Amino acid sequence: MKYYYLCFFLFLISCNDARVFENQIDLGGYWTLSDSKTFEFDVKDSTKSYDITGSVRNQNKYIYYNLYIKYELYRGDSLLMADLAEVILFEPKTGKPLGRGLGDTFNHEFEIMKDYVFAAPDTYQMKLSQFMRLDTLQYLDRIGLRVSQTTPDVIL
Repeated sequence: MKYYYLCFFLFLISCNDARVFENQIDLGGYWTLSDSKTFEFDVKDSTKSYDITGSVRNQNKYIYYNLYIKYELYRGDSLLMADLAEVILFEPKTGKPLGRGLGDTFNHEFEIMKDYVFAAPDTYQMKLSQFMRLDTLQYLDRIGLRVSQTTPDVIL
């Protein structure tokens, strides 16, 4: 009987979707240095904290084991924050693909900001750019962004 209540509790938690925004942009197999991807989203409650997560889909033929992504958060024309995230796509020593996927395509999620509190309810933009040494990176299919309210950790 305890098992039934635990399953029901986990089901209720999973139904609580704290997602505020989620979108994916198709890259068409390549991403140039000058091609920033901008995601625009609305924050309605500035009293809560938010987690901002990026995602990338790559093919096995991608030549590096990692991907550096520069991110910039804007409110209107004002830059609020800028930093760099590293996404590890392959095991550095063995070359084994990491992430979730089938065949030769894999999806990866990476943390951009955790527990971020927006200054005010407004429309914000997150700009993502590849920040590698090559001008054009091939075998990158998609870049995405998800903004969700931070949920408290559940201790069972």
